[in-house]
Amino acid sequence: MRESAKRRRGPLVDGIEAIAVVGLCAAERRQYAMGLARDRGYVFVPAEQIEQGIEAIDRLVDLVGMTSGVHGFVLEYGQGADCADIIGALSASDTRAVLTDLVCVLDLACLHSDLGSEARVGALVAQIEFASTLALLAPDPSDPDGIEAAIGLIAHLAPEARRFLLCDGAVHEPVRWQFEQRPPAAGWTAILNSEFRPPDRSGGVRACRFEQVRPFQPQRLQAVLGAALGEGRWGRIVRSAGFAKLASRPYVTAHWDQTGTLLTLSPLTADPLPGGGAELLALGQDLAFIGFDLDEAGLCEALGRAVLTDAELLAGPMAWLKYCDEFPAWDSACRG
Repeated sequence: MRESAKRRRGPLVDGIEAIAVVGLCAAERRQYAMGLARDRGYVFVPAEQIEQGIEAIDRLVDLVGMTSGVHGFVLEYGQGADCADIIGALSASDTRAVLTDLVCVLDLACLHSDLGSEARVGALVAQIEFASTLALLAPDPSDPDGIEAAIGLIAHLAPEARRFLLCDGAVHEPVRWQFEQRPPAAGWTAILNSEFRPPDRSGGVRACRFEQVRPFQPQRLQAVLGAALGEGRWGRIVRSAGFAKLASRPYVTAHWDQTGTLLTLSPLTADPLPGGGAELLALGQDLAFIGFDLDEAGLCEALGRAVLTDAELLAGPMAWLKYCDEFPAWDSACRG
């Protein structure tokens, strides 16, 4: 998130309300954003203008913000928009446009194909997870199982977001989320915090958590990832995230971030050099998994076999550094 995301703005009365609208389907996104602006009496700002940056938004606010009858803005963002950057920019202390709702417009008929697209799945999941409102365009009602599965997945990815089914040009009721305090919690975060409550109707979507104090042996983890993400051996894993430790990189905890078949391990902070076995045992895995028809027992058993054995653990970090580690360098993606 860029530097402006770290700054705090003043009270809401100091700014003009802004609703951000994102979505991968451009036509549906624009249509809903324009309808939302008409319904609220807000100024609609198209994606082409938004692409000029937060400075352009601030200039627009300065130009029309004091105009009688202007109560806010609906800001349409293009397909490549980063939701974390949107929240950061519109929560900064020096912008007058204050984010109160982040709307993801989602065509459920395209959901499964987008999940299978390496080019789109990451952006799709991020937009769903950051959204405070999900405006859902339902596919053919003759496929109720497909609709239930899609909504079940969304409920797992974004448990705090309000869901609204698009119908006859109607728009959702106003939402005022306090983004300056925190964005809505993603499903994986709720799972790791033991706060996740599965929806009553999940459509075959399940979630599970893997916890283990021992670090992963990198070659065995690669084998598990190939079977899990490449072959779908324990169900179709759509999303997994959390914190992981590779024995071959013993003093750095990584953020585990997976969508579809793409996994990224990014370093978080360097851990203090361990002074003994007790401290080593405090460093391990905490991962949340979300997907269709997950075999929780089978997946967790396989991951458990990928951590260090007793003998490997006792050999210590100097031995671990000699393990073959085919994971890419930090901040690059690897395929399971």
